[in-house]
Amino acid sequence: MITVPITSAEGLYGMYNALLHDEQQRFLQKLLHNEADRLETLALYEACREAKDEDDFLTDDEKNAFLASLPQ
Repeated sequence: MITVPITSAEGLYGMYNALLHDEQQRFLQKLLHNEADRLETLALYEACREAKDEDDFLTDDEKNAFLASLPQ
């Protein structure tokens, strides 16, 4: 049983983990189909953030300028 409120990210993730594998796959397919642009932008943002944290790859200004240049 899920004890975390479903309005939290942890609660939603708990619900996802409680699904059978086939249902998880269908959910991921629907999420990717409906939110591909947002997922791609988030993945790129996270990769840039990790690179900056590890190697000081980008300054905050460079990161923000790059992210602002992405299509909305």
